[in-house]
Amino acid sequence: MNDIDVAHWLKIVEVGLIASVKFLFAPFEAERYNFSFWESFAVTTIGGLVGIFVFYYAGSKLTTWWRHIVALIKSLFMHKPVEVIERKHRKVFTRGRRFIIGIKMKFGLVGVAFVTPCLISIPIGTIVAANFYRKKRNVMLYFIISLLFWSLLLNGIAQYLGLSQYIVIPK
Repeated sequence: MNDIDVAHWLKIVEVGLIASVKFLFAPFEAERYNFSFWESFAVTTIGGLVGIFVFYYAGSKLTTWWRHIVALIKSLFMHKPVEVIERKHRKVFTRGRRFIIGIKMKFGLVGVAFVTPCLISIPIGTIVAANFYRKKRNVMLYFIISLLFWSLLLNGIAQYLGLSQYIVIPK
């Protein structure tokens, strides 16, 4: 492989990784790298799908692990056993959590799946879905449909606006 192939593949991997975590930025990054619409659509969609599958299936395990780590750190400062702190789990409602819970209460799973790729990040949305809708069969279907919709829309907007022509990158 020559340097051009490696550089191109690294750009594809970068856009895919961005799409798997914060999907909103990936189509614009793909357009900055001068990907065609269909190449951008394919890379961002596959990256988003990887993020959805990884974070959904690892979501409940990740949440449990995170609570345990937080309890371990708190136990160092509070001088209480970890088990006591894990039992007294108290949730703090921030603006972001209120937004997510409001979407869940008003629109249910469809609403959470719809706002996940664009407004909230894929890890947060899929972990919320993994915790609230563990036994729903249609969770992945809703997330995939939402991802396809946002991928078409955002890649179309990114290609139409062509913002990369206004970005000057020093060499």
